[in-house]
Amino acid sequence: MIFFYRFWSKAELALGKSTLYILTGLILLRAISLAFYPLMDTTEGRYGEMARKMAEMNDWITPWFNVGIPFWGKPPLSFWISALGVKVFGVNEFAVRFPQFLAAVFIVFICYDWAKRSLINPFYVITILSTSVLFILLSGAVMTDMALCIGSTLSLRAFWLSLRGAEENRKREQWLFFIGLSIMLYAKGPVGWVLVFIPIVLWALLTASIKETWKGLPWILGCTLAILLSLPWYLAAELHTPGFLHYFFIGEHWQRFTISGWKGDLYGTAHARPRGSIWLYLIVASLPWCLILPITIWTTKFHKNSLENTIKDHQLKVYLLMTGLAPCIFFTMSGNTLWTYILPGLPSLALLLALYLGKVKVSFAKSALLWGVSLSAVTMIGVLIALTLGHKADLRSAKGVVALYKAQHNAKPIVFLSDKPFSPMFYTDGKAIEVNTVEQIDDLSKSSQIYLAIKKSQLYRISSELNTLKMIGDAGRYSLYLSHPI
Repeated sequence: MIFFYRFWSKAELALGKSTLYILTGLILLRAISLAFYPLMDTTEGRYGEMARKMAEMNDWITPWFNVGIPFWGKPPLSFWISALGVKVFGVNEFAVRFPQFLAAVFIVFICYDWAKRSLINPFYVITILSTSVLFILLSGAVMTDMALCIGSTLSLRAFWLSLRGAEENRKREQWLFFIGLSIMLYAKGPVGWVLVFIPIVLWALLTASIKETWKGLPWILGCTLAILLSLPWYLAAELHTPGFLHYFFIGEHWQRFTISGWKGDLYGTAHARPRGSIWLYLIVASLPWCLILPITIWTTKFHKNSLENTIKDHQLKVYLLMTGLAPCIFFTMSGNTLWTYILPGLPSLALLLALYLGKVKVSFAKSALLWGVSLSAVTMIGVLIALTLGHKADLRSAKGVVALYKAQHNAKPIVFLSDKPFSPMFYTDGKAIEVNTVEQIDDLSKSSQIYLAIKKSQLYRISSELNTLKMIGDAGRYSLYLSHPI
């Protein structure tokens, strides 16, 4: 209790009451909201269902895309933590989202510690990172990006402190760097290493620190350790479902990023985007702080404390800039990108802005933080209202139609006409039946009565069969029908 009081007092002094109260309320609102809207297709529904399967089957080696179909697209770390949530809280939205929220909290703590050890105001960093649009949205989303961000943030922090931190802690930081690399192998694979090594190499070149960088860490031994820590799972996954290693390393880590609209994706379609789109995503992902950063940098030119620019200070700015922009640099020439790829760069950008805010008048810094937090709060509240009261989430989920089906109180199966519906499997505990053609629906209804859940946009596909179906009701984007008795 004493620790919390001291922490709160320091935060209030650094941020001001208004900013601290809005920030606290926003974080609590995000945590509470995890249970208030359904899992949305395709990403949340797919990963939530795979976590549910993992918990149900107690198969902690291979995530399963569908019955008999292994998911080779990602390593299991994010599925492990969501599956543990299912084990603890049961099958519901909060269970699979809350572990991702805890992962976000852990990342904020890593950045808090990094800032404190680098003489940056840690409360500025907490505020900026926690309220960046992409970060706060993904803190409650069932996706793999937050698990990757844990590893990348830990490694990037540890690298800097192993060279510029307190002498007595440098050995510990060196090994934390390689532990972060191992976490990334469990989260998304070797792509995470690129997001760490690219900015480190660029920083070493720009600051003439190549020799120091090479001698500062036991690279060969450490990388070997990181690989050995993750190797047992990779080998077990290949033995469990042969073919995993080829698809994962050649398909997911080469062809996906070099071939625009890559057709080899076993689980959907690649995200074809114009090359260079990642830089536009950066602006949206870092709102509202991307608007405040250039104003703050410009303001430092007129503040006397900004003249104090030591070599270490300059090197830290370069390092944070390179690590913050690393996802954009790496994915610039990729034909397949998503805005979530920006996430590993946000912690460093938050530290960079906090560093500059520490060089201007305290009144300006507090005003900037208050405006940023307020804008973020308005945005987040608007998004949550749209998802819940505005039923936007319902339009991307099968939860409503499954609830309507369950309200019929009978054991007849529910059938979905295929259009990548993953949330139906989550909400029916894997009992929903998926078919690809209208003929398959006819075959099933001939043998027994069935409930048919079909998207309203797909009704044209069963127009000739509508007279043989009984309308039950609408729910979200679905309509529910019952086939007539045989």
